[in-house]
Amino acid sequence: MATTIAIRFPLGRYHATPWDRSVNEGAAEWPPSPWRLLRALVATWYTRWPDLAAPVLDGLLDALGEPPSYLTPSAWPAHTRHYLPGLGHRKGDAGGTDLTFDPFLSLRRDASLLVRWGTDLGGEQRAALAKLAELLPYLGRADSVCEARLLDDSPDPDQTWWQPDAVGQQTVRLLSPVQPVSRLALETSTVQVRKMHRTLPPDTTWISYGVTHQAAAKREPDELREVQAIRFAVVSRAPVKSSHGILLADAVHQQGARFLAESGGADLLGGGGAATDHQHAHWLPIAEGTGADAFVRAIVVYVPSGLRAADVASLVRIRGAGGRRGSANGDGYEYRGLPAVKLLLQAVGPASQVAPELCEPARRWRSRTPYLPVRHRRRESVPDYLSGDVSTELRYRGLPATAVSQLDPDGRLPDRWALSFRRYRMNERLAQSRPGLGLRLEFAEPVAGPMLLGQLSHFGYGIFEPE
Repeated sequence: MATTIAIRFPLGRYHATPWDRSVNEGAAEWPPSPWRLLRALVATWYTRWPDLAAPVLDGLLDALGEPPSYLTPSAWPAHTRHYLPGLGHRKGDAGGTDLTFDPFLSLRRDASLLVRWGTDLGGEQRAALAKLAELLPYLGRADSVCEARLLDDSPDPDQTWWQPDAVGQQTVRLLSPVQPVSRLALETSTVQVRKMHRTLPPDTTWISYGVTHQAAAKREPDELREVQAIRFAVVSRAPVKSSHGILLADAVHQQGARFLAESGGADLLGGGGAATDHQHAHWLPIAEGTGADAFVRAIVVYVPSGLRAADVASLVRIRGAGGRRGSANGDGYEYRGLPAVKLLLQAVGPASQVAPELCEPARRWRSRTPYLPVRHRRRESVPDYLSGDVSTELRYRGLPATAVSQLDPDGRLPDRWALSFRRYRMNERLAQSRPGLGLRLEFAEPVAGPMLLGQLSHFGYGIFEPE
């Protein structure tokens, strides 16, 4: 009977640089090489289970010396960039830093990598492998936290498996130990290999792997999406006013867009507006009140259609935002009203739990931020214009009709309350500012939120709260 282990990456990331590549090449070793797998078992023995007898471990390593087969889950390449200080860097001086890439693969957290050896292990060796797999803390770099287990049954490889010496649509070269496997060779460090003036670790060789039919890296349409929202606390020395919340929403959106694009979640960014039924991401600054001078205390990323595990992993990487654009040495600029802020993760889950102040069912709803009409006003009264505009917005979202009334009795457009809000995005000009006003909506039956309507509703405008 063959031997198979399943490895899952609960953080949704796999970091591992191939032996013959530089980290700045942006490459990730996939699937993990046989040499890496056996070295991980040796490291686990040293750090987690030193009581295992060395002869038992040596016999297990030699039994697993035959190159295994792999069934790999869908993975998306991504990377982050870091500027690290070099030897010539001095504190307070510009320059002297080196750009370093951090390449990795993004995977679904519930997906498993299967590694199958054709060897039938004895009882003692099988028990040793089962415990070593259970104790394995990570695979590759320490960032690649993993959970591994020995499977009771071993599936037979087919054309979707990576197999040694196979010719297929995709091929890759992986480092493998030669048999008989030497634990001493597996323990050789990179520094020791360089001192030996070798290009490969001792007692290793390259093995060519191929796969005939690799599953496409696509999203499963029936994947459960119970997570709809992520909430961050907004912390800054100078507070962000509600009147400038759109700047914060826009800045966080730009960072989230970059991270989602790296992990294959760009579909959450929308672009079709009503054509997508507004199911893509909303970036909602939440102030402590409804006035323009109220301070923004949180920002909620809300996706009605739900977030996948990889999407959540991408979005929680957002750590802060600010209005500074360009360099700080004189040729840059800063958006007034948006200081540098830190974003602290508060909650992840259904919208009703993450943003309860926006979701309680109610018949009457009141503007929390100004409503910005979508349609152009023709020869019609302001009440008729607003009623038709709001009705259209509600239909897009599958909500029932409502009675619409203005909070400001003067009936102007924009009203006095909305005039104090910035109503255009970062890359827009003052001339593109939308008219806005406060509204009250009254439904025949209680309706649950979030209630997000009108222009820029994906950036914090048209937020209604239960009254």
